[in-house]
Amino acid sequence: MDIVKFEDTPFYNPPNHEGVISRRLQGDLVSNADFAWVGYSDFPPGVIVPMEAGTFSKVYVVTAGSLTIEQADGTRHLLREMDSIFIPAGEARSVINDSGAPAAIIVVTPPPAV
Repeated sequence: MDIVKFEDTPFYNPPNHEGVISRRLQGDLVSNADFAWVGYSDFPPGVIVPMEAGTFSKVYVVTAGSLTIEQADGTRHLLREMDSIFIPAGEARSVINDSGAPAAIIVVTPPPAV
């Protein structure tokens, strides 16, 4: 069993996430979780993660505020507190905080293939 206190979690910088403040909650170098990595990301107002397709699937759970997820075809989905979304590998998306207030998400991904 690995207990990780939030105040002890390390910060990390996801690629193309300028302005986002991210911390690793489980997996990676933080714990022995071998089936998933879990992160926490703060999105200050006005932050936009550009459109990109990830190489692995992910789940976002909004824990504070609201965020807009935009698909490659321009479809937008407004996610509010405790809403979640599954994004399959290879599906492009942009994450936008156009709410004027801070927002935060929990991110769950598989660990990278070794």
